[in-house]
Order: sequence, then structure tokens, then C-alpha cells
Amino acid sequence: MQFIQKQNTEPVNWNHWFTVPPRRRTYDYHSDYSALTNLRSAKFYLIEEQNGLFAYCQQRITVEDASIEHVTPKEHNKELSTSYFNLVAVCKKNQVKDSFTGKLHCDSTRGSELLTSIIFYSSAKSTKVHTNRYFSAYATGEVVANPELDDNTKKQVEAFIDILNLNHDILKSKRAKDTLNGISDASKTSPNKLIFWRAQYDRILNNPKQPFREYLLVYIGSKIGIK
Repeated sequence: MQFIQKQNTEPVNWNHWFTVPPRRRTYDYHSDYSALTNLRSAKFYLIEEQNGLFAYCQQRITVEDASIEHVTPKEHNKELSTSYFNLVAVCKKNQVKDSFTGKLHCDSTRGSELLTSIIFYSSAKSTKVHTNRYFSAYATGEVVANPELDDNTKKQVEAFIDILNLNHDILKSKRAKDTLNGISDASKTSPNKLIFWRAQYDRILNNPKQPFREYLLVYIGSKIGIK
């Protein structure tokens, strides 16, 4: 659920990373996957571009536990299957099924379902004056569609959350227990809660590598009057 800023042109080495023997630029990720010997470099680039966070759930990411995701699935548009503008880095390893739904999360549960490309919308970026306009966040770790959205956009955001299973029980626990609770506990000793939460908002805003960054900014923003 983070905003991913793509540059205006493909990285200098992109064609090289997606070249297969003998020297052919591939546009078919599925058929040529096993021949993509430089795919690790492309993956590393995408991870750096995303500040070391998964595209959808915003957990911390490394080359070893990541895979490349097609925002528009290759089953729907094969020509985009190796396009820089359509590829992001997402979760791969160490996923377990949600204890309630039996589903995984992010691309592991999505399959080839289409979803709106929220992560590429500039309004999905929190700033000092507004938060990610598409989501609301709760202390339980749950994320939901912003109730102030128009009906059509709200349905798209709800589908985005549901298709990617962004409320997987482990994700909610990590957002709340492992991330938010520590900040909340620290707030109890602060003489001025508003100043404390504002400082936390600014700290996280200035740290693009903060896990669950957008969730935290949306939640904390609601406490200090930033919408």
C-alpha cells in the first residue's frame, strides 16, 4: 500500500537484465523465466526503488525473500510482463496461511486477478499535510478503505485489500503488536500527547525504510488531525 515512484525511463541496464540467450530481449516473462540469468539485478533494483519494503504489505524485504510481481498480470497483458513500469518487488518466502481465511497474502494469494494500481498513484503518498487518501487504519492493525471515498473508488480499494489479503492475521499482528504498540507504550510517559504523536509522525515520514510506513502514517495522522 505504499506509493512507488517510478522514474520516467527504464533503468540503464534494464534491457540487459531481461535479455536471454543468444542475445534476445524478452517480453515474455513466463516462457523465458529460467533463462533470465540477470534477474537478481533487476530484483535488487526494484527493492532499492521501494526503499527496502514490499510493494503491498510494506514489510522489510531482501533479495533472498522477494519475487517480482506484475501489477498488471502477465496473463492479461504479456507485452507488459517485462516492462519496468509494471514490475515491483513483493513477498516470496516464509508465508503461512491466515488462521481465519486459510489464505496467504500479497501476490501469493492474488493469482492473476486484476486490481487497481493504487501503488502508482501519487495520492497514495503521505505528506506533512495529508495521509494516503485510500485507507483508514486501526490500532488492531487492520486497514480498510477510507469511508470518505466515492463509492466507485471505495469498491476498488476494498477489492485491493481483499485480493491481496492485507488483513492477514499475521500482518495485523505485526502492524499492531510489533510496530504500533511500542510507540503507544512510549506515549504514556509523554506529558503532551499531541506533541509526542506529531514527532512520531514526522520521524516515520522522514524514514522511507520504516516497515508498515503507510499504515503508521495513516493511523498516527488520524490522531493529530492530518487526513
